[in-house]
Amino acid sequence: MENQPEAITTLFDQQADNYQQCYIDGMLAHFAPDAELLFWSSEHVSCTTQSGLRVWYESLFNQFEILSVQYRVESFWESGEVIGCCSIWQFETRMKSEGSATELQSLRATHILRKLGNEWKIVHLHASPQ
Repeated sequence: MENQPEAITTLFDQQADNYQQCYIDGMLAHFAPDAELLFWSSEHVSCTTQSGLRVWYESLFNQFEILSVQYRVESFWESGEVIGCCSIWQFETRMKSEGSATELQSLRATHILRKLGNEWKIVHLHASPQ
């Protein structure tokens, strides 16, 4: 999307790389501290702590190989030190069990970013299948 804030592009590019590398510490580095955090999905998963997010990502990366990740920002809005963003994420994945076929998974995501100190952090993330 044209003219989207650099904070979105930078953070999302890094998150896409972290997904492909299954790099949990890199994923978590972009989330706000526990007091600010809310992550939830349409699969009835809700996390409000970094340790809960770690368990969720460990489970995801233990089940799937992440072959590629692409995202597209659909819309965004800014207000001071808060940015909201709606995006579509596409993951090419394969279950880690032998002989699994490659699957394309598409998620619609809503992110709320807040500037904490000098860094933009994810304070809210909701994702559901598209």
